[in-house]
Amino acid sequence: MLRHHLVLALRNARRAPLATAVNVLTLAIGLACFLTAYSFVAFLDRAEAHFPSAARTYVLLESFAFGNDFVRSNMTSTPEAAAEALEAYFPGVNATRAIPIAGNTSVASGSNAARLATVAVDPDFLDVFPLPFAEGDAGTALRSPRSAVLTREAAARLFGAADALGQPLTIANGVEATVVGVIDAVPEPSHLGHSASAPVRFDMLVSADVNDAIRAALTAPNTASFPGVNWVGGGAFTYVVFPKNLRAADIERALPDFVTSRVPANQRDNSSMTFGLLPVRDLLRASIDDELFSGDFGVSASSVLLALGALVLAVACVNYANLATARAARRVREVGVRKAIGAGPRQIALQHLFEAAALTCVALLAAFVVFRAALPLLETASGMSLSEVLLGGVGFYAFLAGLAAVATVAAGAYPALVLSRVEPIAALRSSLTQLGAKRLGGVLVGAQFAAASLLVIAVTVTWLQNGKLVRTGLGAVADPLVLIETESRMTKVDGATLRAELGRIPQVEGVTQAANLPWTRLVAISLVAASPDAAAERKRVLVKTVGLGFFEVLGIELLAGRVYGAELDDDAGGPGSANAGRAVVDRAFVEQFGFGSPAEAIGRVFYQPGFGGTTSRPTTIIGVVENRRLTFRGAGAEAVVYGLYDNLDVTFVRVSKDDLPGALAGIDAVWKRLAPNVAISRRFFDEAFEQAYERFSRLDQVFRALSLMALAISTAGLVGMASLVVGRRRREIGVRKTFGASTTQITAMLLTAFGRPVIVANAIAWPVAYFVARAYLRAFLDPIALGPAPFALALGVTLGVAWLAVGAQTVRAARLKPADVLRNE
Repeated sequence: MLRHHLVLALRNARRAPLATAVNVLTLAIGLACFLTAYSFVAFLDRAEAHFPSAARTYVLLESFAFGNDFVRSNMTSTPEAAAEALEAYFPGVNATRAIPIAGNTSVASGSNAARLATVAVDPDFLDVFPLPFAEGDAGTALRSPRSAVLTREAAARLFGAADALGQPLTIANGVEATVVGVIDAVPEPSHLGHSASAPVRFDMLVSADVNDAIRAALTAPNTASFPGVNWVGGGAFTYVVFPKNLRAADIERALPDFVTSRVPANQRDNSSMTFGLLPVRDLLRASIDDELFSGDFGVSASSVLLALGALVLAVACVNYANLATARAARRVREVGVRKAIGAGPRQIALQHLFEAAALTCVALLAAFVVFRAALPLLETASGMSLSEVLLGGVGFYAFLAGLAAVATVAAGAYPALVLSRVEPIAALRSSLTQLGAKRLGGVLVGAQFAAASLLVIAVTVTWLQNGKLVRTGLGAVADPLVLIETESRMTKVDGATLRAELGRIPQVEGVTQAANLPWTRLVAISLVAASPDAAAERKRVLVKTVGLGFFEVLGIELLAGRVYGAELDDDAGGPGSANAGRAVVDRAFVEQFGFGSPAEAIGRVFYQPGFGGTTSRPTTIIGVVENRRLTFRGAGAEAVVYGLYDNLDVTFVRVSKDDLPGALAGIDAVWKRLAPNVAISRRFFDEAFEQAYERFSRLDQVFRALSLMALAISTAGLVGMASLVVGRRRREIGVRKTFGASTTQITAMLLTAFGRPVIVANAIAWPVAYFVARAYLRAFLDPIALGPAPFALALGVTLGVAWLAVGAQTVRAARLKPADVLRNE
């Protein structure tokens, strides 16, 4: 029986090679898209699987809210005191911490210095996460004071080919430590791994006392500290390992009592604090979701990607059904003959399902070959070692078999069903007997183009938003900007001294400072009201702390008033500092608070209400500048308040484009002279932008690739549909032409018939696309206005593609001679 089915399948493929090739190609495209999406999801599902206790390890989450004004949900950065408190409150629970010190901590040994991502961990951290030690004793590493463990790459940067064990290190230009171990790369996938989205990436692990020493060395004298333990936020990843007889749900139910017993009443009352647990195996996935959607999209990135891959595969399956049905309309006599000699409906259906299965297997093989060839590019683009997870076990190949079965049923069930129901007499009377419901073909075409329209809108929205990020991020500064991480507490170099020395370099045209690198996730939020009344509406704003000359160096236009000046001592500090009282704001701030024009806003006063109903001193607006977004995400804020301060952590240097090498050499020489024991960390302004922008660019590329695939598949499906519809309407066309219809009228009638399901599909897709686009744009500080353009473009593109696809067949049908058609009838 199988041999018979195979012979028939091969014969039908030879009779219609073009239709067969189109079916295989479109199915292969859909399968390749879904396979790619699945590979990323499968990679994340395997996170931390190589750690023995991963199934019992959770990450502590914290949420807090100050009234309805400032809410932070499910933060993985928690108070450092939480680990010890959890162990005391829950007997048998083991809690350990990882505390990222800085992304670019200066580490020196002898004359060599480097910037390393450094994480301080508790002694039992290596018990929970046994890392692959290449040198040193994993059982005792980081249990001795002032100890450090380097990755193999970091050890090579500091010591070259020399042995790193036992070597001394100077961390943060003042804290001494000793290398006690060297590790190989952390097995992937892991939140400790080297992928771009890993939240606890590190080049060096240090014992907890090193972190305490660094903190003490970098804390300015007479700095006021928080009395007691601050439970509102923190900088630690707190891992909780449960014994086998204790479930996470039991701990979560007891966490409210834990908060009541351990957190001071004043902090509980002011912050509405809660804690939760996240399986450590979901931490990498959660980090990617937060990176792409800032936690505001409501779904995970892996779910979105898998849904998009499934959407393209569904389009491919619908396309197969359309093309197979169109082709089957010319095979009804074959079915009639087979039924007349005794074949039953079940045999007919199985034969056509077997044909669908054969084509699906060929398509899946082609999709796998393409996927395997593209795997290195996918790994480079994503920073994920997909091949290590996917190609090593039988589970992946079992998934491929299941995928082939599902695709076979989805693609081949409908044409097999309608052919099995053909009546022999009707089939033998005409070779063009109608198959299936008359309107179902249009519904299937509409479903394809609804998916394509949705993806075209997604491409347009992400492209427009990304374009705005580029325009507002990079601005119009003609000369290059160099960013230097210049933490004065670590370098021991005063900010004024550094600015003066850099300013003496001939190629330097301006120097200023800011608190943070642009486009990082570190944003300061303040609540601002236009009235001192404690009940006044408070709105979120971003607070950017900058140095003198910031607006001039970055080319930010002054719209009204003045910017900060060195001769005005009471400017120093800016909003939120001890001597606050004056501020520079941007145009969006003026518009948000209804202060009129920029000129009318000068001298207006705003207030920063304290939590618990208290009110801070008023702040007077002394200047209004043009909007300049140096942050992608605004955490709900729409405007910026600039505060003035000195000795900030990032220095901006504007240099002449005519002698860039000379400028960089001069900067490096000044740094080496002022901070010889600290490795310089510098980058260009546009490099920092591109690094932060990359994740949005990748999302845009994903949408673009999937939309092109969906459009290509839909176009092929519409060609098949056109063949079916034209075949059905040949008699109608002949009668209309007999009664005087022109070729133009027939063409317009057919194009309208083909365009109608596309228009209806767009109307159905638009509400879904609008909801998704609004949710995506809400995460940005400066979103585009969601107007009708993306929706109109999607309609134009899909309708144009549809008409181009059926144009040739439509014109050929419209030119039929009535006598030829009616004579055959």
